[in-house]
Amino acid sequence: MRMAWLVVVAALLAGCGSGSKDGSGTEGNAMVPVSSPGTARVVLSTQGPTADTILYAVQLTLRLPLGVSVPASGDDGLLPAGVLQPSPSGSYAGASYLPATADAGPLVQVNLSHPGGFTVGPLATLDCIVAPGAETGASGFLLGGFSARDPNGAVLPGITAHLTLVTQ
Repeated sequence: MRMAWLVVVAALLAGCGSGSKDGSGTEGNAMVPVSSPGTARVVLSTQGPTADTILYAVQLTLRLPLGVSVPASGDDGLLPAGVLQPSPSGSYAGASYLPATADAGPLVQVNLSHPGGFTVGPLATLDCIVAPGAETGASGFLLGGFSARDPNGAVLPGITAHLTLVTQ
């Protein structure tokens, strides 16, 4: 049995190596990485006075930094399926997209509702595209126009929205 292992190890060691005696394989040229867009995921969540606070609808506006965008589907400005993913199971979610201007990043208007309600906590994730060379940080994403609603459509006080940024 030891002899068999010795033969296997010797065969593996004999097979290692470049097999090229002419150089490093790059002919002395530097390998330059090709720029490609990156991705970022914005995780939206809510907090309230108690963990069992029930929300029925949420509206918010998310301003993206310059160089960050989301794919919009056609001229209607709506996001394609899968770009905005609601966390509460059974929720109805939608978002519209307004492109960037010369001095401000794009704007995403998010609406999320659930007929049975959901507790504060994870709300949704939004997948973004980061242009090559664009600098992103959580402070570049701005939440605004947030409101949480009860089953009658009245604003629920004391509920706040938060975001976390996950980049790749």
